[in-house]
Amino acid sequence: MKPSDFVALPLQLGSALRHRRVFHPLGILAAGRVERVAPPGEGLPVESADVLARVSKAVGVPGGLPDLIGLALRMPPRGDAATPWDVLMVSAGSGRLTRFALRPTLSWTGTTLSTLMPLRRADGWWWVTAEMTTEVGPGLSLDTVREAVDGGGVQFAIQQAHGSGPFRPLAEITLVRTIPTDEEHDVSFDPTRNTTTGVGLGPQWLTELRERAYLRSRRGRDAPDQVS
Repeated sequence: MKPSDFVALPLQLGSALRHRRVFHPLGILAAGRVERVAPPGEGLPVESADVLARVSKAVGVPGGLPDLIGLALRMPPRGDAATPWDVLMVSAGSGRLTRFALRPTLSWTGTTLSTLMPLRRADGWWWVTAEMTTEVGPGLSLDTVREAVDGGGVQFAIQQAHGSGPFRPLAEITLVRTIPTDEEHDVSFDPTRNTTTGVGLGPQWLTELRERAYLRSRRGRDAPDQVS
């Protein structure tokens, strides 16, 4: 057993006991579209396409009480990539020193979500943030998000930053239809193994630890290990 397994094993046990994710247990799955707004070739290779997304609460605090919120995004495979491209973000600070710091929030709208870990490319490190621009609320009830998605759509503004540089617009996401799920019919987003050509998470040691955590979580709740 790898050292990372000893760290990730509690996630498997926790998922088995709860029969769901340890982190971000409450969420809604939705279909939508990402539209690139950055000039072609500038920054990360996000392209306009249909996407799958999950809007979630990290701790699972019921109702509209404060929590960490998340956005998991799955984009289709690009070029010769063998898997789709998963990008996960959670509520965090937006500054150069706080973009990797978790931050609970009271609102879906206007809260900055960050990848927490940078994306690694040949030209250096890249950060991605998201912010829901559609007015949804008050509070953090997932029912209000579900109603907003099915009632006209929910939009997110996506930005990117190179290293410690400023954030600039990258894309816009619109979610237009919720997808019913249950414990046996859900999507296991995994940004450590579902990447696109030339892009990966960093640093490597933390990526390996996170990869084992996702694997243990899937095994704990008997989720499929293959990408569907």
